[in-house]
Amino acid sequence: MNKKKYKSIAIDINCYRKIIDLSTTLTPGYTLSKAQVVRTLVNQKTPSYKDANQIIVSLFSEYSPHKRQEILRDIDNKIINLLGLSEEDLPWLNSTENVNDKWSKIVDDLRLVVSKFKYEQLQDERCLN
Repeated sequence: MNKKKYKSIAIDINCYRKIIDLSTTLTPGYTLSKAQVVRTLVNQKTPSYKDANQIIVSLFSEYSPHKRQEILRDIDNKIINLLGLSEEDLPWLNSTENVNDKWSKIVDDLRLVVSKFKYEQLQDERCLN
């Protein structure tokens, strides 16, 4: 492990259990690593950081959790197919320990853009029906 890039912390068992619970509930449909849970929560509480995932989830907040999960999977599949990637390349589906921060930011922003297109498409479909 690169000591200049990573640090460890000690937390009580109760907090650790909550992190484990959040690993499956924080991003419905996906299981996050404990490090991703902590990183996501810290980033959500940092005012200078706009979490693309939170924006995306809020875009589709009117849908049931199951439907929202289907929409997010569709968005991820579009990104994978469009860019010729695999699920391992998407930071929000996997540990980002091996993904550089610049790539992670670019793909997060791309996911946000694709989500906004998907949102507009679903809004248009609702208007037609």
